[in-house]
Amino acid sequence: MDWNIPKITGEEATGWNVDRLVTVEIKTGGRPGRCIIFPLYEAAVKTVGNRPISLVAAERLIEQVKEGDAVVLMTGMGALPFMPRGETDGPSGVASLARAVSFGLKALPIVLTAPRDFNAVCGAVRAAGLGILDYDEARATTTRCAVAMPFTAVGEEAKKFAKDTMDKFSPKAVAAVEMFGPNKKGIKHFGTGLPVEGSGEKFPGVEHIFHEAESRGILTIGCLDVGNEMGAGAIEETIRKVVPYADVCRCPCKSGFACAVKADVTFPASVSNWAAYAISAMLGYLLKKPEVLQDVETEKRMLEAAAMAGSNDGCLGASVAAADGIYWETQQCFVRILRNIIESALSGFGIAGQLEKK
Repeated sequence: MDWNIPKITGEEATGWNVDRLVTVEIKTGGRPGRCIIFPLYEAAVKTVGNRPISLVAAERLIEQVKEGDAVVLMTGMGALPFMPRGETDGPSGVASLARAVSFGLKALPIVLTAPRDFNAVCGAVRAAGLGILDYDEARATTTRCAVAMPFTAVGEEAKKFAKDTMDKFSPKAVAAVEMFGPNKKGIKHFGTGLPVEGSGEKFPGVEHIFHEAESRGILTIGCLDVGNEMGAGAIEETIRKVVPYADVCRCPCKSGFACAVKADVTFPASVSNWAAYAISAMLGYLLKKPEVLQDVETEKRMLEAAAMAGSNDGCLGASVAAADGIYWETQQCFVRILRNIIESALSGFGIAGQLEKK
C-alpha cells in the first residue's frame, strides 16, 4: 500500500515529532486564548521554510555558537497586579536553554530578566544544574554556570543598557522565553489586553536587546504562547486575526497586545517553556547528547524553585509548581516523552531512527 508519505530526513522526522508534542493544547479550560496555537505555529513554520521550528532553532544555534561564546537568554512577566514576582512560565524555559547551552554547546549563558522575575529565574537556573556567578568568575571557573543580571533600564537608558550589554558580552545568539514585548505603539500588555504599566510602574525596555541583535546580525529566537511576547512580530498578522485582544486591547491605545518585535526564529507552543524545552531537546539530538535536556526530577526542581521564589502560575494565580495551569506531574510526563522521542531517534528504533540510518 502506498501511503504517499513525503520523503524527509531522520532529523526532520524527529523535529516534527517534537514540534507536535509541544503544540498540544492542554491548558486550563474556559480561557479565551484556547485553540490558538496551531494557527500561530502554522504561520511561524512558514517563516522558517516549512521545516520543524525546533530543528531550525537548534541548527542555527549550533552554527552560530561555539565553545566559550556567550548566549543571551531573557524572560520577564513580573508586573503588578497579576505577577508581582514573575510567572512560572519563563524561568524553567530559560533554565532549560541555559543548561543546553552550557552542557551541550559549552557556551556561557547570560541570563537577563525583568527585576521582579530575577529571584525566580536564578532559582530555576540553579535547579537546572548551573551556578550563578558574575562575569569574571564565570570566565575563570571550570564549572557549569551562568551569569544573571536584572534589566532595569527604561526609556533612552534602556537603549544604552542594551548596547553596553551587547558590547560587553558579544553574544552569538539571543533568545527570549515568555517576555513582554511592545505592540506597534510601543506599549506592553498582559494577555488579558490590559497594559503592563497600568499600575504606574515602568517595565524595562527589553526590546532593545533584540533591536541591537538585529542591527548586528545576531541570531534571535522568540518562544511564546499567546503573542504579547518578544519575537511575535514575525507572525503579527496571524496573531491579530486569531487571538482575543491581540488586535484591539482593553487599554486606551486600542492597538492590541500583539508584539511587533520580530525574531529570526519564532516558536509558538502551548506553553512558552515547552518551546524552549523543544529546542533543548533538539540540541541534545543533533549533538547526540540527550542528557542536555533536563530529566524529570530536574524539571520538578526547576518549577518548585521558581514557585518558592514567589512566581505565580499565570492561569492559577498562585505560587505553585505548575506552568499555565499544568501541574508539575504533567510537566514531568511531558519532559519524559520529549526525552523518549530523542532517545528513540538516536537509538535507531522507530521511523526517525530508521531514516537517520539510511
